[in-house]
Amino acid sequence: MKRVIMSAAALAIGGFVFAQTPQTITPIVQQSSPTAAATVGGNYSDIDQKGIGSDAKVQQQGTANASFIEQTGTDVANRNSVDVLQWGNVQPSISGHLNYSDIKQDGAGNNFMATQQGDENEILGLQNGLDNAALVQQGANTPQQAQNNLAKVDQDGKDNYAEVQQRYDDNEASILQRNDAAAGVGNRSYQDQRSNPNQTAGQVAIGEQWGDNNEAVQIQDSGSPALGGGNHAEIQQGDATKDASDAFAQQVQSGATNEAYATQFLSGDTSFQEQLGTDNKAVVNQNTAGSLNGGDNLVEQFQDGDRNEARSTQNGNNNMVNQEQYGMDNYSRVSQGNGQAVGNMATSIQDGADHHSVINQRANGNMSMVDQTGNGQTSLINQNAPLAGQPALTSGQNNATVIQRNANVALTPQARRAAATKRHTF
Repeated sequence: MKRVIMSAAALAIGGFVFAQTPQTITPIVQQSSPTAAATVGGNYSDIDQKGIGSDAKVQQQGTANASFIEQTGTDVANRNSVDVLQWGNVQPSISGHLNYSDIKQDGAGNNFMATQQGDENEILGLQNGLDNAALVQQGANTPQQAQNNLAKVDQDGKDNYAEVQQRYDDNEASILQRNDAAAGVGNRSYQDQRSNPNQTAGQVAIGEQWGDNNEAVQIQDSGSPALGGGNHAEIQQGDATKDASDAFAQQVQSGATNEAYATQFLSGDTSFQEQLGTDNKAVVNQNTAGSLNGGDNLVEQFQDGDRNEARSTQNGNNNMVNQEQYGMDNYSRVSQGNGQAVGNMATSIQDGADHHSVINQRANGNMSMVDQTGNGQTSLINQNAPLAGQPALTSGQNNATVIQRNANVALTPQARRAAATKRHTF
């Protein structure tokens, strides 16, 4: 059983340069069930169920166990169900280690729950059909250390839900949801990774969704910066070959040297990013199709700490970006293109010292607002740049406001939003 890890590259900070670049998920290939002899040193279970309304339950304790379950044929009124538990304390003896769970369900209304406790375990789950649900739990706060685990969930269809919960450190989770329908009910994914300080090297969460009306949430909690960080989160909703509109993405990270990327393909998309700590980076790209008619997208980015970076890029019309940064030596950048039909809006609020704000807006009817409180601030706004190949008449009628004040000056600052990235629950 070969394990493939999509680990994040080492983070290099200096002059706002980061080494990591976004990546996409390769659809998982379900592994063939090996013979019992292939799992020397552990137990082996293989369940194959045909028909509707089937239930499968497996419990394995110890090291190097393997479970294979395949269920075929069901409907929403006669659901198939899978429950897998592989467990054992890592200390003082080596147990709950190197376990493997492989689940495949085909039909509608299926659900599975897979739980692993310990280190270097792996779960692969594949569901084809409608209205399926998957829940993966790896690790516990005590007594299992739960590190270096891998969870991959692949759902093909619509109205599916996938959730991965991982505890302790250095785990990886990926969720791929494929809905080729141009419209209709989308899919939902939720990834929750929480670290403790023991050997903390950062978690990795990757989410990719195809089709319209999808929702994705990623939570990575490393506590205060002193307790770790180095988390990497990615959400990609649609691309040039897999259309997507009306998508929702949310990423929340705490700790240091975290990275969050959100990429959304067309129009009506919303992205919230929140980072608490130092040396973090948040990036959103919307309307990556570059459609002049695409737009109506929203970005909110909130960072509290030092040396953080927030970047937003939007194509199309009637887009909005709100950025807030608190601390010292933070950097924010907004790029809004097109805007020839209905202008775009960008707001940058920075409180502290030595912040940098850059806003670039093309075409006409755009609005920019920068409010910086403290010393050593820099603001750059560039408007009126015409579209490539278009006459200068496509630019103009823009509005820009910059407020810079010392913290002791009695001016009313911009209101700090109580929840810049409103926690979304399913």
